[in-house]
Amino acid sequence: MKDIIVSVMVAILAVAVVWSSPSLAEEVKKGRGMNMPTFADFDLNGDGKMTEDEFNKARSERIAKRAKEGRKMKNLANAPSFGDIDTDDDGSVSPEEFAAHQAEHHSKMHKKKH
Repeated sequence: MKDIIVSVMVAILAVAVVWSSPSLAEEVKKGRGMNMPTFADFDLNGDGKMTEDEFNKARSERIAKRAKEGRKMKNLANAPSFGDIDTDDDGSVSPEEFAAHQAEHHSKMHKKKH
């Protein structure tokens, strides 16, 4: 139980750091940073967890939509797998796991730019 509480607190802290970041605010003003999907985009049945089937379906739909819009999809080969996001290996992704992954991804992308 203690491990779960610590994991949730770390995820919440990571999200707070990302969203309080002035650089993120600048990216949003420039029209970037708004393209990252939300947990709700992947939790297709709204039950509060994302299964691998939901992940694959939502990702496929997102890729198809972006391709139809003519967007470049560089780094698609580097996209995380379901297993990369399901850090506790329980077969589903919680909102906290998703938020922690998004925060980590944003942090890595920001470091590459600077």
